[in-house]
Amino acid sequence: MMKSCKFLLIVCFMMGVTFISAQPANYVHITGDEKAEMAKKISTASTQLQSLTVDFTQEKTSKVFTDKVISKGTMVYKKPGQLRWSYTAPSVYSIIINSKGSFFKNAGGVTKNKVVGELGGLILKTISGSGLVSSSDFSVEYYKNRDIFVIMKPLNKRFKSMYSSIEVFLNPQSYLATKVQLNEVNGDVTVIKFSNHKKNITIPASEFDETK
Repeated sequence: MMKSCKFLLIVCFMMGVTFISAQPANYVHITGDEKAEMAKKISTASTQLQSLTVDFTQEKTSKVFTDKVISKGTMVYKKPGQLRWSYTAPSVYSIIINSKGSFFKNAGGVTKNKVVGELGGLILKTISGSGLVSSSDFSVEYYKNRDIFVIMKPLNKRFKSMYSSIEVFLNPQSYLATKVQLNEVNGDVTVIKFSNHKKNITIPASEFDETK
């Protein structure tokens, strides 16, 4: 149960929000018509995204541990709302969303969980890009340099209590995330770097089968 809760806290990064007190160094704040145009580009990229697979490496710095905790895994996404977010090292566990519901899977088995579903729904919004545009859940600010830096400010009480900020870095051509940094209220910091993006490829239905 503890591992399950820990996993849910980790995956919340896909739904995270960001607050910073000053403009990020070397980045230009995008405002006005340019901000509206950026939101439009992200929305267009979201519409065009049919499927996506990525590898990720996660480094967590905690007040509790002297050394960084490093994890690796993969993510598979397919429209309209199928997801497998899997940690492959050092431990193995996954969150799976399909037409039957939302599931948490580890060595102990598979559990259908409503909370997983709520969190997974927000993960899907971020993956698809819709979560990076202002909504009733988040407000956003955009900055640019060599990449796009998205700041999402929390409007949701639950996530305000969990995170002080999250910083999302996007590739300026594909508008896919290359890095996400979570700054937790307790002072812990998690950095997740994405690589080997494969966009709009054929993904078999079995990838989202919670029994496999």
